[in-house]
Amino acid sequence: MHLESLIEDLGSFGRYQRCIVCVLALCKALTAPSMMTMAFAGVEPDWWCESRDQDDAAIFTNGSYQNCQWNETCQRIFESETVTIVSEWNLVCGKRWVSDIIISIQMVGVLFGSIIAGYCADRYGRKKVVYGGLVLSTISNLTASFSVSWVMFTVIRVIIGLAVGMTLSCCFLYQLEFVGKKWRGVCATIPSWSLGIVLFAVFSWILRNWKWLHLAIAAFNIPLLLTWFVMPESLRWLAVKGRLEEARRVANRIAKFNKKTVPDLSILELIAEEEKAEGVKAKSYSYIDLIRTRKLRSRTLITCFIWFSLSIVYYAISFGVNNLSGDFYLNLLIMGLLEVPMALVQLFMVSVFSRRWACAILFLLSAVACFGVAIVTKLAPTDIKVPLENGFAISAKLFNISAWLLALALSSEQFPTVVRNLALAGLNTVARIGGIMAAQIFSLGSKDDLLPPFVAMGIFMSFTAWSCFGLEETSKTPLEDTMKKYTREISNEKTEEILLKGIPLIRNGTVDAKGDNPKAEEEDINSIQCGDYDKGSMCQSRVQITVELIDNSAPKEDEQSEHDT
Repeated sequence: MHLESLIEDLGSFGRYQRCIVCVLALCKALTAPSMMTMAFAGVEPDWWCESRDQDDAAIFTNGSYQNCQWNETCQRIFESETVTIVSEWNLVCGKRWVSDIIISIQMVGVLFGSIIAGYCADRYGRKKVVYGGLVLSTISNLTASFSVSWVMFTVIRVIIGLAVGMTLSCCFLYQLEFVGKKWRGVCATIPSWSLGIVLFAVFSWILRNWKWLHLAIAAFNIPLLLTWFVMPESLRWLAVKGRLEEARRVANRIAKFNKKTVPDLSILELIAEEEKAEGVKAKSYSYIDLIRTRKLRSRTLITCFIWFSLSIVYYAISFGVNNLSGDFYLNLLIMGLLEVPMALVQLFMVSVFSRRWACAILFLLSAVACFGVAIVTKLAPTDIKVPLENGFAISAKLFNISAWLLALALSSEQFPTVVRNLALAGLNTVARIGGIMAAQIFSLGSKDDLLPPFVAMGIFMSFTAWSCFGLEETSKTPLEDTMKKYTREISNEKTEEILLKGIPLIRNGTVDAKGDNPKAEEEDINSIQCGDYDKGSMCQSRVQITVELIDNSAPKEDEQSEHDT
């Protein structure tokens, strides 16, 4: 049972949904500068080792440019045009490792933010988590600009990562749960993250100061915080949580704004009752539920691998942009600008191909581009080496982010509403682990050797393309809202295990069928029982499935009619 028909009756992508999607797209866009700040703040500006003569006049001699082995009395002088944390706290030579560590520690913050968001969004609602992340991001970016040491700055970057993880884990699902099935792919192609990268590149190029950059991000967050007063809670979440009065108010508001007649809202009660029938589990789900059945285990493991690989490649190229040849700001801006029109490529892919094939093709193209960088860096002539390296690296990132947006939709649609945010939070957590490793991937080679890191990224993308076909195709299927489908699978698995062991089915104290093992009949603890704890549809499903397996006569018509409802 699902709310798809109600969403369609309310206007699957009416004016109200478009407003919601735009606001949440802006929320996601403004998380990009917060996440990527270290791509600028960690840049090492030009510096020289300055010595002083007897008259205290500055002397710059040959070999003083970025020379960590300078033996004379040395005071490092950085170029004044660009102010980063490297020039602020002299993080060069023996302290060059600090910038990479800050990136990795920040990703740990994003990881924990994703874990927290998964639990809180399913328990307290999507809206509170998204706006809680925005508030935390605003305060922490403002505080970061007043950091007095790199240690204090690192601590604040962890808090910013926490805020980013909370917002990123909920924004897309918050959008998804308001729109009809044919618009879910369109929502995935909105280049909100890419627009955020462009905004970050422009901020960095204009301000060229890490303190002002943090202040600008905080200032742009403030207007979005005011949308709290007009944004509704997710209609699907309210329904499965049994908050029917609030759900009806949201449905009425959507219908009024979209100029639609208010449809029959009885489906809300049916959804609430179906979820309530799941018993104690309906009150609180955990990450364990994502691996409780074979189908969910498979989906969880495959999507985790996909997100891990995507994160490694995307952030390795993004944070490693200063390792590429050419102007830092130009490379950053080009990468951001080219991501925006890639939305047209994504729309074409989801229109022509299925979700799985669209993702797989983009993954393979990203892999080819990564291998292209590795080949060019060793074999290309010097006069065309730089543009070819940059071109292949930018292409790898473009195909990667396009695939990630489509994989976001494909991954989200694999799980029912009651655990969907937990699933996406778990995927974001795995992606953050990939992000932590991404900060170190360029250490596989020397500073100017791009062969090892890009070969590694190409291999990751190749395996990711193949793994897509282990997921269910969801482009034309309604979103599941409850766990009923999966609790039946749990019962089926338990029954198969019992039958293999030869343990009898005991229903209300009566043996319905016996196995071949007489000793097993005494082991009631391993038998399926319908007592006081197992009430409602879950127990009935278990008994029905068990009897069907024993009799080898599953009622296919009933199962098909239930699927159709």
